[in-house]
Amino acid sequence: MENKLPKNWVNSKLDDLTVIQSGGTPPRENKDYWNGEIPWVKISDLKKWFVDSTSEFITEEGLNNSSTKIFPKGTILFTIFASIGKVGVLNIDACTNQAIAGITPVNNIEHKFLTYSLIELSELLKSEGKGVAQKNINLSILKNINVPLPPLKEQQRIVAKLDTLFTHLEVLNTRLATIPKLLKNFKQAVLTQAVTGKLTEEWRKGKALDEWKEVELETIANVIDPQPSHRTPPIHEDRIPYVSIKDVNKKGKVNLKTARPVSKEVLAQHVKRYDLQEGDFAFGKIGTLGKPFLLPIFSERKYTLSANIILIQPRSKGNPKFLYYYLNSSIIEQKLREGTNSTSQPAFGIKKARKFPTPNPLPEEQTEIVKRVENLFAKADKIEAQYKILKEKTDSLPQAILAKAFKGELVAQLDTDGSAKDLLAEIKKLKAAVAPKKKMKKKVKV
Repeated sequence: MENKLPKNWVNSKLDDLTVIQSGGTPPRENKDYWNGEIPWVKISDLKKWFVDSTSEFITEEGLNNSSTKIFPKGTILFTIFASIGKVGVLNIDACTNQAIAGITPVNNIEHKFLTYSLIELSELLKSEGKGVAQKNINLSILKNINVPLPPLKEQQRIVAKLDTLFTHLEVLNTRLATIPKLLKNFKQAVLTQAVTGKLTEEWRKGKALDEWKEVELETIANVIDPQPSHRTPPIHEDRIPYVSIKDVNKKGKVNLKTARPVSKEVLAQHVKRYDLQEGDFAFGKIGTLGKPFLLPIFSERKYTLSANIILIQPRSKGNPKFLYYYLNSSIIEQKLREGTNSTSQPAFGIKKARKFPTPNPLPEEQTEIVKRVENLFAKADKIEAQYKILKEKTDSLPQAILAKAFKGELVAQLDTDGSAKDLLAEIKKLKAAVAPKKKMKKKVKV
């Protein structure tokens, strides 16, 4: 409501401040309308603030035989179908499809102020969206949205302040974006030191410990091919999960809901081949090898394993997590590639897996290694949790900053700026003198 606006501000319909038009799509079946020289913007092209390029182009003939039109450089774009509320600014002359409205501000309004206003109002416009499968708004809703309008000089101060704040925020987000990679690299460095003996190098001093031995994997673990046949069982209404590499998420958790549903008969056949115990894990066989993933254990078997993974059951006197961490370390892929040429896929077939060279320090050192790894990982996880909280806060900051700006709380209101009522009257006069331009017939240089 107007009485809630800051001093010297007024509410205005977006239609009073701008010329608003939608685009269109030339018929796809006519090849003469496509692959021309005129840039044609669709929603996927709105990736950054400025739209500098498009993935598709139309011809002059396509322009003349459709409802699309050429918007000049500087036009504000606003999506009204599907992904409502995406905002961009044309950095080129271009057409748009019907899902994007072109908004051209009338003179006497700060162009970037209006762009920021639309970003701030996008959440409100999303709530106005109609439709079930795909939300959309029409031009009438867009034209009638209220835009809080301050005097021109205050608009300019708001834009300057927002530009400064968002520049700082961009720098912060750039720095934050490096944290996940740093943490991932840190964990891999820890694992490398752990499985090469460097993590416990100082700990070993003064202790009567044997040198590390390298043994074949099958001497310290049961290495099982869950299904010798590579024929995939048919889908069955029994819906027994048939777990594959694709059913393991990035955090190494098995999602039984995405697994192929097979019959109880398949499960029964697999139960005869192997049992599952706490600490068992699996590993991908070929190609882009997945990291080891721990297998969920239930009181009764609820799933079975596919032919593209190998089951590994640690059975030595050492700590079973040491073996799991070893196969999680970054040195594994290099070892798997040894003996293959540049065109071959790295493989971890059952024969190679059983003979795979594996470090086997004494059990007490394995336990110390696992303790140290988990302690360091816990510290990394704590940093990651703090990062996620901070990332969540920074993600919400833009809308919070914009809300503050358009409540008049970001910069001072000055009587010397005059009243936005007078400004709005001037803009309306200018708008009345400007009729929506028909589509331009000129050729656009890319």
